[in-house]
Formats: sequence, structure tokens, C-alpha cells
Amino acid sequence: MSTTASAAIDGGVDSQETRPGTRERILAVAQREISERGIDGVSIRTVAKLAGVDPRLVRHYFGSRERLLLYAVQIGEDPYALARHVSEGSPRTLGRRTAKALLEHWDNPRLSMPYRARLSAALTNEEIGELMLDEFVTGFFGTLAKLHSPNKPELRAALAGAEVVGLALCRYLVADPVLTGADQDDLVRNLGRTIQHYLTGEL
Repeated sequence: MSTTASAAIDGGVDSQETRPGTRERILAVAQREISERGIDGVSIRTVAKLAGVDPRLVRHYFGSRERLLLYAVQIGEDPYALARHVSEGSPRTLGRRTAKALLEHWDNPRLSMPYRARLSAALTNEEIGELMLDEFVTGFFGTLAKLHSPNKPELRAALAGAEVVGLALCRYLVADPVLTGADQDDLVRNLGRTIQHYLTGEL
């Protein structure tokens, strides 16, 4: 452990708080706060209070508020690998497979909060917005378009990405009761039809 980290802990931070799981608890709190309040409403002090730790421990793990926020919106999924996986199968059902894979990721308890945090943060933070654009539109949908689209792959990827982001915004952040209560199969069928058109249909 570095001298700075040791001094912070010796200076009043309970060493029991550095046990396994503390870092993950801090991240979970940060993700929830970002998704509920937006990235500008999150501070190290608030995150530490809600996580039940000293603010110095948050700095020990993440260094700064900016690094904490960047860690909080990391998904840990390879968009290119997911696109290649979705591509396996009939081209005629590409849209439905894509919608199903994305909704399953968004609804997965392990991934839902970082996805929501990233979506919320991307609305107001340029750096995280660019990260989402690079990984989601260019990485995921861009790969699908290059593999399956007859023309204009960049435009098709952007249109498909915008459709999914719009649904995610209303379902997970705005919490439109119609969409939050919708059956996942219904959403897969309808969203999949639109994605299919954008990626493979006539524009």
C-alpha cells in the first residue's frame, strides 16, 4: 500500500472499511446516484455518506470525483464481441436478436445500474457522451451495420442507436409507466422490427 493510502487509513479511516466489497459498494452507490440525480449532482461526500464510509476512503480507491464517475459508468462488456454474437443467425431476424440482447443487458441486475448511470451521465457530460457514442453507436451498431447493411452503414448505425437510446431513456430514466410495465417480449418484437428496418431495410 502506498504511503498516502496508509496515511489516509491511519488518519481516521476504519481499516475494516477496506475489506473486500467496499469498493464495489461505493461504485454501486455512485451508479445509483448518477442515474437518479445526474452526474452533476454527485459528490464524493454524498457517495461516502450513503455507502457508510469515510470520504477519504473513496479517494483512496478512486483518487478523484472524476475518476469515480468514470469508473461508475464502465460496463465491462465488449461491444464488438456482443455485435458478433448477435450477428450469428438468420439476417431476417437480426433486429429481434439485437433488441433481445440489449434489453436483457439493460434488465440484468448486474448490469442495469451501470447502464443507467452511463445513459444519465451521457446527457450532460461530454466525455462520457463520447464514450457511449464510441462503444454503443460506433462499436456495437457500427459493427452490425458493416456486417449486414446494404449501404450507408454509419447512418444506419446512428439511426438504430438513437432508437434504442430513446427507448432506454424513457423506460429506465424517465420511467414511463407504459414502458416500464411493458412485457419484454413485446418490446423485443416491436423494437426489433425498427432495428431490422434501420439496419437492413430501404431508407
